[in-house]
Amino acid sequence: MTKHNTRRRFIKTVGATGIAGLAGCSQDGQAQNQNTGGDSGETSGTTAGSTGTKTTTIKFWHAMGGDLGAFIDTLASEFQQQADGIELEATKKGSYRETLNATTSAVQSGNPPAIAQIFEIGTQLAIDSGVFTPVEDIIPKDAVNFDDYLDSVLNYYRIDGKLHSMPFNSSNAIFYYNKNAFEEAGLDPENPPTSYEGVMDAAKTLTDAGVVDKGTTWPNHSWFVEQWFAEQNQTLVNNGNGRNGRATKANFESEASKNIFEWWTDLYNEGQYLNPGIEAWSEAQQAFLTQKTGMLGYSTSSIAPMAKGAKKNGFELGTMQLPTPNGKRQGVVIGGASLWTPASLSAEKKKAAGEFIAWLTKPEQQKRWHTNTGYFPVNKRAISQLEDEGFYEENPDFRTAIDQLRATKDSPATRGALMGTFTKVRTIVEEGYVSMIQDSSTNVEDALGSIDSQVEEVLKSYNQKVS
Repeated sequence: MTKHNTRRRFIKTVGATGIAGLAGCSQDGQAQNQNTGGDSGETSGTTAGSTGTKTTTIKFWHAMGGDLGAFIDTLASEFQQQADGIELEATKKGSYRETLNATTSAVQSGNPPAIAQIFEIGTQLAIDSGVFTPVEDIIPKDAVNFDDYLDSVLNYYRIDGKLHSMPFNSSNAIFYYNKNAFEEAGLDPENPPTSYEGVMDAAKTLTDAGVVDKGTTWPNHSWFVEQWFAEQNQTLVNNGNGRNGRATKANFESEASKNIFEWWTDLYNEGQYLNPGIEAWSEAQQAFLTQKTGMLGYSTSSIAPMAKGAKKNGFELGTMQLPTPNGKRQGVVIGGASLWTPASLSAEKKKAAGEFIAWLTKPEQQKRWHTNTGYFPVNKRAISQLEDEGFYEENPDFRTAIDQLRATKDSPATRGALMGTFTKVRTIVEEGYVSMIQDSSTNVEDALGSIDSQVEEVLKSYNQKVS
Protein backbone atom coordinates (compact mmCIF):
# COMPACT_ATOMS: atom_id res chain seq x y z
CA MET A 1 0.00 0.00 0.00
CA THR A 2 1.36 3.41 -0.91
CA LYS A 3 1.88 6.18 1.64
CA HIS A 4 -0.87 8.20 -0.04
CA ASN A 5 -3.38 5.38 0.28
CA THR A 6 -2.34 4.77 3.88
CA ARG A 7 -3.12 8.39 4.66
CA ARG A 8 -6.46 8.10 2.87
CA ARG A 9 -7.37 5.05 4.92
CA PHE A 10 -6.36 6.86 8.12
CA ILE A 11 -8.66 9.77 7.44
CA LYS A 12 -11.51 7.44 6.61
CA THR A 13 -11.19 5.22 9.67
CA VAL A 14 -9.84 7.63 12.28
CA GLY A 15 -10.68 11.07 10.96
CA ALA A 16 -14.34 10.33 10.42
CA THR A 17 -14.88 8.69 13.78
CA GLY A 18 -12.00 9.54 16.11
CA ILE A 19 -11.83 13.23 15.23
CA ALA A 20 -15.59 13.72 15.32
CA GLY A 21 -15.65 12.13 18.76
CA LEU A 22 -12.98 14.28 20.36
CA ALA A 23 -13.67 15.65 23.81
CA GLY A 24 -11.50 18.75 24.18
CA CYS A 25 -9.77 20.33 27.14
CA SER A 26 -12.51 22.91 27.69
CA GLN A 27 -10.59 25.19 30.04
CA ASP A 28 -8.88 26.64 27.00
CA GLY A 29 -11.48 26.18 24.26
CA GLN A 30 -14.24 27.98 26.10
CA ALA A 31 -10.91 22.91 24.55
CA GLN A 32 -8.47 12.78 3.20
CA ASN A 33 -6.94 13.22 0.34
CA GLN A 34 -3.98 15.51 0.17
CA ASN A 35 -4.55 18.13 -2.53
CA THR A 36 -1.06 18.58 -3.90
CA GLY A 37 -2.25 21.23 -6.32
CA GLY A 38 -3.27 23.69 -3.58
CA ASP A 39 -6.61 24.47 -1.96
CA SER A 40 -9.61 25.22 -4.11
CA GLY A 41 -9.88 28.80 -2.86
CA GLU A 42 -6.36 29.65 -3.97
CA THR A 43 -7.25 31.45 -7.19
CA SER A 44 -9.91 33.64 -5.60
CA GLY A 45 -7.84 34.06 -2.46
CA THR A 46 -4.89 35.67 -4.21
CA THR A 47 -5.90 38.84 -6.03
CA ALA A 48 -4.60 42.18 -7.18
CA GLY A 49 -5.59 45.17 -5.07
CA SER A 50 -6.53 48.61 -6.34
CA THR A 51 -2.88 49.64 -6.31
CA GLY A 52 -1.82 46.59 -8.24
CA THR A 53 -0.28 44.94 -5.16
CA LYS A 54 -0.87 41.19 -5.03
CA THR A 55 -3.09 40.27 -2.09
CA THR A 56 -3.11 36.83 -0.48
CA THR A 57 -6.11 35.97 1.67
CA ILE A 58 -5.65 33.37 4.39
CA LYS A 59 -8.04 31.87 6.93
CA PHE A 60 -7.28 31.34 10.62
CA TRP A 61 -9.63 28.92 12.38
CA HIS A 62 -9.58 28.96 16.16
CA ALA A 63 -11.54 27.75 19.19
CA MET A 64 -11.57 30.91 21.27
CA GLY A 65 -14.90 32.41 22.25
CA GLY A 66 -16.04 35.41 24.30
CA ASP A 67 -13.38 37.93 25.27
CA LEU A 68 -10.62 35.63 24.00
CA GLY A 69 -12.19 35.42 20.58
CA ALA A 70 -12.65 39.19 20.47
CA PHE A 71 -8.99 39.66 21.37
CA ILE A 72 -7.93 37.30 18.58
CA ASP A 73 -10.03 39.37 16.18
CA THR A 74 -8.15 42.46 17.35
CA LEU A 75 -4.78 40.80 16.81
CA ALA A 76 -5.81 39.60 13.36
CA SER A 77 -6.90 43.10 12.40
CA GLU A 78 -3.65 44.63 13.64
CA PHE A 79 -1.58 42.08 11.73
CA GLN A 80 -3.46 42.78 8.54
CA GLN A 81 -2.89 46.53 8.90
CA GLN A 82 0.88 46.13 9.13
CA ALA A 83 1.23 43.18 6.71
CA ASP A 84 2.18 43.74 3.09
CA GLY A 85 -0.42 42.22 0.79
CA ILE A 86 -1.99 39.78 3.28
CA GLU A 87 -5.64 39.64 4.26
CA LEU A 88 -6.47 37.53 7.30
CA GLU A 89 -9.88 36.08 8.14
CA ALA A 90 -10.09 34.85 11.73
CA THR A 91 -13.05 32.60 12.50
CA LYS A 92 -14.14 30.70 15.59
CA LYS A 93 -15.04 27.16 14.49
CA GLY A 94 -16.35 25.93 17.84
CA SER A 95 -14.57 23.89 20.49
CA TYR A 96 -11.11 22.41 20.03
CA ARG A 97 -12.58 19.15 18.81
CA GLU A 98 -14.90 20.97 16.40
CA THR A 99 -12.03 23.06 15.04
CA LEU A 100 -9.90 19.99 14.37
CA ASN A 101 -12.85 18.19 12.82
CA ALA A 102 -13.67 21.18 10.60
CA THR A 103 -10.04 21.51 9.52
CA THR A 104 -9.62 17.89 8.49
CA SER A 105 -12.96 17.99 6.65
CA ALA A 106 -11.84 21.15 4.84
CA VAL A 107 -8.58 19.49 3.85
CA GLN A 108 -10.55 16.57 2.47
CA SER A 109 -12.79 18.89 0.42
CA GLY A 110 -9.80 20.88 -0.83
CA ASN A 111 -10.50 24.19 0.90
CA PRO A 112 -8.58 24.21 4.19
CA PRO A 113 -7.69 27.18 6.37
CA ALA A 114 -4.09 28.38 6.28
CA ILE A 115 -3.83 28.09 10.07
CA ALA A 116 -5.75 25.90 12.51
CA GLN A 117 -5.61 25.99 16.29
CA ILE A 118 -5.42 22.41 17.57
CA PHE A 119 -5.33 21.38 21.21
CA GLU A 120 -2.18 19.79 22.58
CA ILE A 121 -3.55 16.26 22.86
CA GLY A 122 -4.47 16.32 19.18
CA THR A 123 -0.78 16.40 18.25
CA GLN A 124 -0.33 12.72 17.39
CA LEU A 125 -3.67 12.58 15.60
CA ALA A 126 -2.71 15.61 13.51
CA ILE A 127 0.66 14.09 12.62
CA ASP A 128 -0.91 10.74 11.76
CA SER A 129 -3.36 12.43 9.40
CA GLY A 130 -0.42 13.39 7.18
CA VAL A 131 -2.16 16.57 6.03
CA PHE A 132 -0.08 19.16 7.91
CA THR A 133 3.35 20.58 7.16
CA PRO A 134 5.89 21.13 9.99
CA VAL A 135 5.63 24.74 11.08
CA GLU A 136 9.38 25.26 11.13
CA ASP A 137 9.38 24.67 7.37
CA ILE A 138 7.07 27.62 6.65
CA ILE A 139 8.18 30.32 9.08
CA PRO A 140 10.63 32.77 7.47
CA LYS A 141 14.13 32.04 8.75
CA ASP A 142 14.75 35.69 9.58
CA ALA A 143 11.40 36.13 11.36
CA VAL A 144 12.06 34.06 14.49
CA ASN A 145 14.90 32.82 16.61
CA PHE A 146 13.75 29.60 18.22
CA ASP A 147 16.25 30.16 21.03
CA ASP A 148 13.91 32.93 22.16
CA TYR A 149 11.12 30.45 22.86
CA LEU A 150 10.55 28.40 25.99
CA ASP A 151 12.11 24.97 25.49
CA SER A 152 9.59 23.36 27.84
CA VAL A 153 6.83 24.53 25.48
CA LEU A 154 8.53 23.79 22.16
CA ASN A 155 9.49 20.31 23.38
CA TYR A 156 5.86 19.22 23.51
CA TYR A 157 5.39 19.89 19.79
CA ARG A 158 8.90 18.90 18.68
CA ILE A 159 8.75 15.28 17.53
CA ASP A 160 11.84 13.47 16.26
CA GLY A 161 13.68 16.79 16.23
CA LYS A 162 11.03 18.54 14.09
CA LEU A 163 8.74 21.30 15.31
CA HIS A 164 5.37 20.38 13.85
CA SER A 165 3.29 23.27 15.18
CA MET A 166 3.84 26.61 16.88
CA PRO A 167 2.62 26.92 20.47
CA PHE A 168 0.32 29.89 20.92
CA ASN A 169 -2.02 29.66 23.92
CA SER A 170 -0.01 27.64 26.42
CA SER A 171 -0.97 26.97 30.01
CA ASN A 172 -0.36 24.68 32.93
CA ALA A 173 -2.34 23.69 36.00
CA ILE A 174 -2.14 25.71 39.21
CA PHE A 175 -4.25 26.09 42.34
CA TYR A 176 -6.18 29.23 43.21
CA TYR A 177 -7.08 29.98 46.82
CA ASN A 178 -9.19 32.43 48.82
CA LYS A 179 -6.83 34.55 50.89
CA ASN A 180 -9.64 35.95 53.03
CA ALA A 181 -10.92 32.48 53.88
CA PHE A 182 -7.39 31.37 54.75
CA GLU A 183 -6.92 34.31 57.10
CA GLU A 184 -10.33 33.86 58.72
CA ALA A 185 -9.54 30.18 59.37
CA GLY A 186 -6.19 31.04 60.93
CA LEU A 187 -4.06 29.93 57.95
CA ASP A 188 -1.24 32.07 56.61
CA PRO A 189 -2.57 33.56 53.35
CA GLU A 190 0.97 34.18 52.13
CA ASN A 191 2.08 30.58 52.63
CA PRO A 192 -0.36 28.23 50.90
CA PRO A 193 0.19 24.45 51.00
CA THR A 194 2.65 22.83 48.59
CA SER A 195 1.93 19.14 49.16
CA TYR A 196 -0.97 16.70 49.07
CA GLU A 197 -0.77 16.46 52.83
CA GLY A 198 -0.81 20.24 53.15
CA VAL A 199 -3.92 20.58 51.01
CA MET A 200 -5.75 18.02 53.15
CA ASP A 201 -4.75 19.83 56.37
CA ALA A 202 -5.68 23.26 54.99
CA ALA A 203 -9.00 21.91 53.70
CA LYS A 204 -9.93 20.53 57.12
CA THR A 205 -8.93 23.78 58.81
CA LEU A 206 -11.11 25.78 56.43
CA THR A 207 -14.18 23.59 56.92
CA ASP A 208 -13.68 23.26 60.69
CA ALA A 209 -13.68 27.06 60.88
CA GLY A 210 -16.94 27.10 58.93
CA VAL A 211 -15.69 29.53 56.27
CA VAL A 212 -16.36 27.13 53.35
CA ASP A 213 -18.49 24.04 52.70
CA LYS A 214 -15.66 21.98 51.17
CA GLY A 215 -11.93 22.51 51.25
CA THR A 216 -11.18 22.25 47.56
CA THR A 217 -12.44 21.43 44.10
CA TRP A 218 -11.25 20.99 40.54
CA PRO A 219 -12.86 19.53 37.43
CA ASN A 220 -12.75 15.76 37.19
CA HIS A 221 -10.42 16.05 34.22
CA SER A 222 -7.56 13.78 33.29
CA TRP A 223 -5.40 16.85 32.57
CA PHE A 224 -4.72 17.16 36.31
CA VAL A 225 -3.82 13.48 36.55
CA GLU A 226 -1.38 13.95 33.65
CA GLN A 227 0.21 16.90 35.48
CA TRP A 228 0.59 14.88 38.67
CA PHE A 229 2.17 12.00 36.76
CA ALA A 230 4.73 14.42 35.34
CA GLU A 231 5.44 15.94 38.76
CA GLN A 232 6.49 12.45 39.91
CA ASN A 233 8.52 11.84 36.72
CA GLN A 234 6.17 9.04 35.73
CA THR A 235 5.16 8.60 32.11
CA LEU A 236 1.54 7.86 31.30
CA VAL A 237 2.46 5.22 28.73
CA ASN A 238 5.49 3.24 27.60
CA ASN A 239 8.00 3.92 24.81
CA GLY A 240 9.12 7.22 26.25
CA ASN A 241 5.54 8.43 26.72
CA GLY A 242 4.82 7.46 23.13
CA ARG A 243 7.68 9.59 21.80
CA ASN A 244 10.09 6.76 20.99
CA GLY A 245 7.45 4.60 19.35
CA ARG A 246 3.74 3.86 19.48
CA ALA A 247 2.47 3.62 23.03
CA THR A 248 1.20 0.12 23.81
CA LYS A 249 1.22 -0.08 27.63
CA ALA A 250 -0.28 2.21 30.27
CA ASN A 251 1.12 3.09 33.71
CA PHE A 252 -2.00 3.66 35.77
CA GLU A 253 -1.09 0.90 38.19
CA SER A 254 2.18 2.66 39.07
CA GLU A 255 3.00 3.99 42.54
CA ALA A 256 2.71 7.53 41.18
CA SER A 257 -0.82 6.84 40.05
CA LYS A 258 -1.77 5.30 43.39
CA ASN A 259 -0.44 8.39 45.17
CA ILE A 260 -2.75 10.60 43.12
CA PHE A 261 -5.95 8.60 43.30
CA GLU A 262 -5.64 7.56 46.94
CA TRP A 263 -5.24 11.23 47.93
CA TRP A 264 -8.05 12.33 45.64
CA THR A 265 -10.48 9.71 46.96
CA ASP A 266 -9.41 10.43 50.55
CA LEU A 267 -10.27 14.10 50.02
CA TYR A 268 -13.71 13.08 48.77
CA ASN A 269 -14.32 10.56 51.55
CA GLU A 270 -13.29 13.14 54.17
CA GLY A 271 -15.83 15.59 52.74
CA GLN A 272 -13.11 17.95 51.53
CA TYR A 273 -13.35 17.59 47.74
CA LEU A 274 -16.36 19.01 45.94
CA ASN A 275 -16.87 16.87 42.86
CA PRO A 276 -18.29 19.20 40.17
CA GLY A 277 -18.55 16.46 37.55
CA ILE A 278 -16.54 15.18 34.59
CA GLU A 279 -14.75 18.04 32.83
CA ALA A 280 -17.02 20.46 34.72
CA TRP A 281 -14.86 23.57 34.47
CA SER A 282 -17.59 26.18 34.92
CA GLU A 283 -19.14 24.35 37.87
CA ALA A 284 -15.80 24.10 39.68
CA GLN A 285 -15.03 27.75 38.99
CA GLN A 286 -18.40 28.90 40.30
CA ALA A 287 -18.09 26.80 43.45
CA PHE A 288 -14.83 28.57 44.21
CA LEU A 289 -15.92 32.10 43.27
CA THR A 290 -19.10 31.79 45.34
CA GLN A 291 -16.87 30.71 48.25
CA LYS A 292 -18.25 27.22 48.63
CA THR A 293 -14.62 26.01 48.52
CA GLY A 294 -11.39 27.65 49.64
CA MET A 295 -9.13 26.19 46.94
CA LEU A 296 -9.51 25.43 43.25
CA GLY A 297 -7.42 23.43 40.79
CA TYR A 298 -7.66 25.16 37.42
CA SER A 299 -5.75 26.42 34.41
CA THR A 300 -3.42 29.38 34.55
CA SER A 301 -5.17 30.57 31.40
CA SER A 302 -7.93 32.06 33.57
CA ILE A 303 -5.93 34.23 35.97
CA ALA A 304 -7.23 37.55 34.62
CA PRO A 305 -10.95 36.66 34.67
CA MET A 306 -10.54 34.76 37.95
CA ALA A 307 -9.05 37.82 39.65
CA LYS A 308 -12.00 39.90 38.46
CA GLY A 309 -14.44 37.26 39.67
CA ALA A 310 -12.83 37.09 43.12
CA LYS A 311 -12.97 40.85 43.50
CA LYS A 312 -16.61 40.90 42.44
CA ASN A 313 -17.38 38.27 45.10
CA GLY A 314 -15.55 40.15 47.83
CA PHE A 315 -12.30 38.27 48.38
CA GLU A 316 -8.64 38.46 47.44
CA LEU A 317 -7.30 35.82 45.07
CA GLY A 318 -4.09 33.91 45.61
CA THR A 319 -2.33 31.40 43.37
CA MET A 320 -0.03 28.54 44.25
CA GLN A 321 1.86 25.90 42.38
CA LEU A 322 0.29 22.51 41.85
CA PRO A 323 0.47 20.52 45.12
CA THR A 324 2.48 17.30 44.89
CA PRO A 325 3.18 14.23 47.04
CA ASN A 326 5.45 15.43 49.86
CA GLY A 327 6.00 18.67 47.96
CA LYS A 328 8.60 17.07 45.66
CA ARG A 329 8.63 18.34 42.06
CA GLN A 330 9.82 17.22 38.65
CA GLY A 331 7.72 19.63 36.62
CA VAL A 332 4.50 20.04 34.71
CA VAL A 333 3.19 19.36 31.21
CA ILE A 334 1.84 22.22 29.15
CA GLY A 335 -1.78 22.50 28.11
CA GLY A 336 -3.51 24.71 25.60
CA ALA A 337 -3.11 24.61 21.85
CA SER A 338 -0.78 25.29 18.95
CA LEU A 339 -1.01 26.50 15.36
CA TRP A 340 -0.88 24.07 12.43
CA THR A 341 -0.71 24.63 8.66
CA PRO A 342 -2.08 22.19 6.05
CA ALA A 343 0.49 20.84 3.59
CA SER A 344 -1.83 21.30 0.59
CA LEU A 345 -1.65 25.10 0.65
CA SER A 346 0.03 27.05 -2.11
CA ALA A 347 3.50 28.45 -1.49
CA GLU A 348 2.04 31.97 -1.23
CA LYS A 349 -0.40 30.97 1.48
CA LYS A 350 2.21 29.03 3.44
CA LYS A 351 4.45 32.09 3.35
CA ALA A 352 1.60 34.32 4.56
CA ALA A 353 0.70 31.82 7.30
CA GLY A 354 4.33 31.71 8.43
CA GLU A 355 4.47 35.49 8.65
CA PHE A 356 1.34 35.66 10.79
CA ILE A 357 2.46 32.87 13.12
CA ALA A 358 5.84 34.55 13.59
CA TRP A 359 4.20 37.92 14.27
CA LEU A 360 1.70 36.42 16.73
CA THR A 361 4.44 34.90 18.87
CA LYS A 362 6.67 37.96 19.05
CA PRO A 363 7.14 39.56 22.49
CA GLU A 364 4.80 42.49 21.82
CA GLN A 365 1.83 40.27 21.05
CA GLN A 366 2.68 37.63 23.65
CA LYS A 367 2.88 40.20 26.43
CA ARG A 368 -0.61 41.46 25.68
CA TRP A 369 -2.00 37.94 25.30
CA HIS A 370 -0.51 36.94 28.66
CA THR A 371 -1.59 39.98 30.66
CA ASN A 372 -5.12 39.91 29.31
CA THR A 373 -5.69 36.19 29.91
CA GLY A 374 -3.20 34.25 32.03
CA TYR A 375 -1.82 32.06 29.24
CA PHE A 376 1.92 32.41 29.69
CA PRO A 377 4.10 33.86 26.93
CA VAL A 378 5.78 31.26 24.73
CA ASN A 379 8.51 33.82 24.00
CA LYS A 380 11.14 34.23 26.73
CA ARG A 381 11.81 37.84 25.78
CA ALA A 382 8.20 38.71 26.56
CA ILE A 383 8.68 37.39 30.10
CA SER A 384 11.96 39.27 30.53
CA GLN A 385 10.40 42.51 29.36
CA LEU A 386 7.48 42.12 31.75
CA GLU A 387 9.91 41.46 34.58
CA ASP A 388 11.84 44.62 33.73
CA GLU A 389 8.59 46.59 33.61
CA GLY A 390 7.63 45.37 37.10
CA PHE A 391 4.49 43.61 35.93
CA TYR A 392 4.99 40.53 38.12
CA GLU A 393 5.73 42.60 41.22
CA GLU A 394 2.34 44.25 40.78
CA ASN A 395 0.63 41.04 39.63
CA PRO A 396 2.28 38.13 41.47
CA ASP A 397 -0.53 35.68 40.63
CA PHE A 398 0.58 35.76 36.98
CA ARG A 399 4.06 34.60 37.98
CA THR A 400 3.06 31.30 39.58
CA ALA A 401 2.70 29.36 36.35
CA ILE A 402 5.93 30.80 34.94
CA ASP A 403 7.91 29.88 38.05
CA GLN A 404 6.39 26.41 37.89
CA LEU A 405 7.34 26.11 34.24
CA ARG A 406 10.89 27.36 34.76
CA ALA A 407 11.42 24.80 37.49
CA THR A 408 10.34 21.95 35.21
CA LYS A 409 13.06 19.42 34.44
CA ASP A 410 13.04 18.08 30.89
CA SER A 411 12.12 14.40 30.71
CA PRO A 412 9.77 12.13 28.74
CA ALA A 413 7.26 12.60 31.55
CA THR A 414 7.26 16.41 31.43
CA ARG A 415 7.31 16.54 27.61
CA GLY A 416 3.87 14.97 27.68
CA ALA A 417 2.41 11.84 26.18
CA LEU A 418 1.72 11.27 22.50
CA MET A 419 -1.30 9.12 21.69
CA GLY A 420 -3.59 9.28 18.70
CA THR A 421 -6.40 8.16 20.96
CA PHE A 422 -5.70 10.58 23.80
CA THR A 423 -9.27 11.84 24.12
CA LYS A 424 -10.57 8.33 24.72
CA VAL A 425 -7.86 7.80 27.33
CA ARG A 426 -8.99 10.91 29.16
CA THR A 427 -12.57 9.70 29.24
CA ILE A 428 -11.47 6.33 30.65
CA VAL A 429 -9.48 8.03 33.43
CA GLU A 430 -12.31 10.39 34.35
CA GLU A 431 -14.92 7.65 34.45
CA GLY A 432 -12.50 5.52 36.43
CA TYR A 433 -12.37 8.11 39.20
CA VAL A 434 -16.16 8.23 39.34
CA SER A 435 -16.22 4.48 39.91
CA MET A 436 -13.81 4.90 42.84
CA ILE A 437 -16.04 7.32 44.73
CA GLN A 438 -19.50 6.09 43.75
CA ASP A 439 -19.11 2.32 43.77
CA SER A 440 -18.34 1.05 47.26
CA SER A 441 -17.33 -2.32 45.82
CA THR A 442 -14.54 -0.71 43.72
CA ASN A 443 -11.31 0.22 45.47
CA VAL A 444 -8.57 2.39 44.03
CA GLU A 445 -6.26 -0.46 43.11
CA ASP A 446 -8.95 -2.39 41.23
CA ALA A 447 -10.12 0.74 39.41
CA LEU A 448 -6.58 1.54 38.30
CA GLY A 449 -6.18 -1.98 36.97
CA SER A 450 -9.35 -1.51 34.95
CA ILE A 451 -8.14 1.85 33.64
CA ASP A 452 -4.87 0.28 32.54
CA SER A 453 -6.67 -2.51 30.67
CA GLN A 454 -9.10 -0.15 28.93
CA VAL A 455 -6.36 2.28 27.90
CA GLU A 456 -4.23 -0.50 26.46
CA GLU A 457 -7.21 -1.80 24.50
CA VAL A 458 -7.90 1.58 22.83
CA LEU A 459 -4.19 2.01 22.14
CA LYS A 460 -4.13 -1.37 20.43
CA SER A 461 -7.19 -0.55 18.36
CA TYR A 462 -5.81 2.80 17.23
CA ASN A 463 -2.37 1.42 16.43
CA GLN A 464 -3.92 -1.25 14.22
CA LYS A 465 -5.78 1.42 12.23
CA VAL A 466 -2.64 3.44 11.50
CA SER A 467 -0.22 0.56 10.97
